[in-house]
Amino acid sequence: MTRTNLFLLPPKGSLTPNTPDDPLPYYYKPLVGWFFKKRIEQALALLNPPFKSVLEVGYGSGILLPSLAQMADRVTGVDLASDPEVVGANLRRLGVQCHLIKGNLLEVTFDKEGFDLIVAISVLEHIQDLEPVFERLHELLTPSGYLLVGMPRVDKFMEKAFASIGFKGIEQHHVTTYKMCIEAATPWFRLVKRAHLVPWLPEWAGLYFNMLFQKK
Repeated sequence: MTRTNLFLLPPKGSLTPNTPDDPLPYYYKPLVGWFFKKRIEQALALLNPPFKSVLEVGYGSGILLPSLAQMADRVTGVDLASDPEVVGANLRRLGVQCHLIKGNLLEVTFDKEGFDLIVAISVLEHIQDLEPVFERLHELLTPSGYLLVGMPRVDKFMEKAFASIGFKGIEQHHVTTYKMCIEAATPWFRLVKRAHLVPWLPEWAGLYFNMLFQKK
């Protein structure tokens, strides 16, 4: 089977939003849909598949799981809120098999060094204290394993941008910037690749940041 890092957007209506705030519908809208899809495409472009075992942290509706399944032998997902039965059934109808768990990354039992890639897209900006998270991710990765992180710009401009598409009060949820993330990761990981949207702007003007870390 050929392994590829292309983003496979599931057909509209094939997945179910996991919460009222799930961004799933935005992937299928004009204009804003470009941004939502492009950030995933850019993140996956940092990877060099194949992988043996991948963990997605915060899988949500499951929109990224078909893409991860095409680049790995095994895919696992953990999420605080999503219903693994609902997401799993939707994915099976798309021909995708994943092991899904509802729970806290810090509390769910996983084999140590059980994954050679961990993915956290639009997750870490919601977490203020990243130290225990990075320590846990480091524990779960194989030696020299990779951690793919994507997160939006966090400032007043983005508060207004999110409000304009219906996400009001985003500042209550987005509490960590990408620079804070890089700093928090440094004791456990080295940053090997990075990219931002839109790429022709300087990094300080970026709207979204994708980072590939490798376990130290």
